[in-house]
Amino acid sequence: MTRTMRVLGTILSALLVCSTVPTIRAFAKEHMSMPDMITAAKTSADHERLAAMYEREAKAAKAKADEHAKMAAAYRKAGGLFVEKLHFDQHCDALVKSYASQAEDFEAMAKAEREAAKETTH
Repeated sequence: MTRTMRVLGTILSALLVCSTVPTIRAFAKEHMSMPDMITAAKTSADHERLAAMYEREAKAAKAKADEHAKMAAAYRKAGGLFVEKLHFDQHCDALVKSYASQAEDFEAMAKAEREAAKETTH
C-alpha cells in the first residue's frame, strides 16, 4: 500500500511540474527577462508591452485554475483511493487557489503598468 502511494505521489509531482513548464518556456522565448524589461521601460509603449505581458500571464493562470477545477471534479467523480486516501482533489483545489491568486496579481500589475503608461510623456 505504501509503495502504491509513493508511486502515485511521484506521478502527481511530475504532473504538477510538467504543467508549469510550457508557461515558463513560452515566456522565455517571447520576452527578454522581466528585470531587463522593467529596467528598460522608459516610454508609454514600454509600459504597454509590460501590461500586455502581465495580461497574457493572467489569462494563462486563469486557464490553469479552470483546468485544475475540472480535474478536482473528475477526481471526486472517480472517487476511490485517489480521493479517500491520496486527496488528489484537494491538491487540485489548492492549485486552483494558487493560480487564481497569480491571475489576480498579474491583473493588478497590468493595471499598474497601464497607469504608468498614461503618466509617461515619451
